[in-house]
Amino acid sequence: FEQLMAASDAELEAELERRKAELARRTAEEAGAASNDSTAAAAAPAECFPLSTEPGAPITNFVEVRGGDFVVVIDGEGDGDEAMCEPFFMTGWNSWDVTRTPRIRSYYRQDGQEKLTQQLQRAAQSGMNVVRAWAHTVDPSYPVMWAPGEYDEEGLKALDFLLSEASKYGIRVILSFVDNWKYPGGVDQMIDWSETAPEREIPIPGSLLAGGDYNQDNLEQDVKNYIVERHSLFYTDEGTREIYRDYVRTLVNRVNVFNGRTYRDDPAILAWNLINEPRCETWLIKDCERKLQDWIESESAFVKSLDPNHLVTVGEEGFWSADSAKSWVNPTSWAKDMGQDFRQNHLPETIDFATIHIWPDQWRRTDEAFQQEWILEHIKEAEEVLGKPLLLEEFGKSVDNGLDSEFERRDEVYAQVHRLVEESAAEGRALQGSLFWNWEVHLLNSPGTYEIDEGDSTFKLVKSHAARMKEIMAAAPAFPCAAQA
Repeated sequence: FEQLMAASDAELEAELERRKAELARRTAEEAGAASNDSTAAAAAPAECFPLSTEPGAPITNFVEVRGGDFVVVIDGEGDGDEAMCEPFFMTGWNSWDVTRTPRIRSYYRQDGQEKLTQQLQRAAQSGMNVVRAWAHTVDPSYPVMWAPGEYDEEGLKALDFLLSEASKYGIRVILSFVDNWKYPGGVDQMIDWSETAPEREIPIPGSLLAGGDYNQDNLEQDVKNYIVERHSLFYTDEGTREIYRDYVRTLVNRVNVFNGRTYRDDPAILAWNLINEPRCETWLIKDCERKLQDWIESESAFVKSLDPNHLVTVGEEGFWSADSAKSWVNPTSWAKDMGQDFRQNHLPETIDFATIHIWPDQWRRTDEAFQQEWILEHIKEAEEVLGKPLLLEEFGKSVDNGLDSEFERRDEVYAQVHRLVEESAAEGRALQGSLFWNWEVHLLNSPGTYEIDEGDSTFKLVKSHAARMKEIMAAAPAFPCAAQA
């Protein structure tokens, strides 16, 4: 009672929401226990691991970039003590479903919040320390934004829950503001909402409305051209920009209902992605590369003006443009026409670190030689030109048919990535972490052919890699932050 009397308004609101959530959880449990639905009982999977990890103290220190490295800044204990920079290496996963999972409170006796907490516990037990997630939705049934400036509180609370729970288990979160591919919470939806963008002349492709990715497959050339031209408006249309910026403002200024923290002040957030895998296609729109670059510079500066505490990056695959001396490294001939340029996109001071993605199946470059070259050439550019750390933000290997040979090949891809990341970290080079694609909480739709489960041999490889990265991080000496200011 005395603690509550001394609490701030934000803390009281957070405690109220926590108790409401706990009451709802218990009510759902009691209702589920009283149900005689045998079908639901049969569908409920047994837990496959013990929940022995207890929540600890929330994360209190931000990750920064000093001297080209990721570090956690530890303030000195006394007035005259120097702040120390401890190296920080990342091992983690991607999860696109976190804005939906915590909202599912009763599904075949399963509770989404409980399931997400269990996943975070399992990640901590396995040595992982970072999850990359969408700060938007991919499912129109579970929106975060209803319309420009109109937000679904339950969707925002789902993000609150993720950040609050992740902090308890030492898991830091990278959040992406918008997606290039899906229509809900994506680029094309924001354009369609804009009052300054031209009215849509061609209906939204059915593949997008059905939850598929943005693409021009099997379209007539005039329709394909229209879709590409309209998509590019995201980077120049003022109404679209304001919708995007309003969402950024809403997130960075939001107060978490579960722990009372304002997002911009929450060290559990490791970084912001401006966008997931941007596209502005120069094969049709010749100045698209410049449009994307201008957008990266303006929007990264905007995010930094609102939130100077957190790291910011683009969130791209890392293609080089046709004019780049490194364009020969690209996985395909079309990559140079996507508007990206790894060097230019990551040069601005408001971009703190560089990212790359690897999709060997989709790029049809499954040879190990390409994967190694793609990683090593980006390490070299990050060191010699950017002077910034590099994160392998997405990588994975599809298992289409569940064949043993497919699982073995996936293990080979993961093992090679792990080896290159570990060598870079141990040698003090630019590549300082990796996040595999993907690991989801199983409640509704199947997460796809890239998802790995805890019983897979690939998950065991991730655990072993996490242990080695933890050893490398422990061996890396801390240094006075003032030396790298």
